[in-house]
Amino acid sequence: MTRPYFAKRLLSNEAGTSGIEFALTVPVIILLFIGGATLYDLLRAYNRIVEANGIVADVVARQMTMDDAFFTKTYGAFAALQADKSMPNALRITSVIWKDGKYTADWTKKAGTTALLPEQKLDATTLPTIPSGDSLILVEGVTQYTALAALFGFGTVTYSENAFTRPRFAATVKGS
Repeated sequence: MTRPYFAKRLLSNEAGTSGIEFALTVPVIILLFIGGATLYDLLRAYNRIVEANGIVADVVARQMTMDDAFFTKTYGAFAALQADKSMPNALRITSVIWKDGKYTADWTKKAGTTALLPEQKLDATTLPTIPSGDSLILVEGVTQYTALAALFGFGTVTYSENAFTRPRFAATVKGS
């Protein structure tokens, strides 16, 4: 057997090609699958904080007063609605009144890991315009979530979301 004939025969042999293709594509497919599952999980965790804030805002808007016992139950419901109940979270509920041309906090209640809560800004950039003397309920929820796979730079993600609504059965919800 001459050398050129052996090289030609070796290069024309296609045995094992599918194995090599499989070995090259499987890591990419696995990476795409893990990445898709991680992004879906992060989006689901974000949607849970949005839904929890909306539910809390709706529940508080239906109250006439907000005492500490009811707030504790409300925070418990908020925490139970989070994707990962073992991760830190925080809730701040504020009754905001438009008076003398500015927003003022009538009362504020907060619970959880309150260090996660950002500084509260009561201004026109964060709140809707309301008539003078009217009030609204501002719900600020924060939670941390650890992604399924930290392969893509996601480790622990902090979600912060706001929701607001008007009191339903009174001009304002009274705090105690």
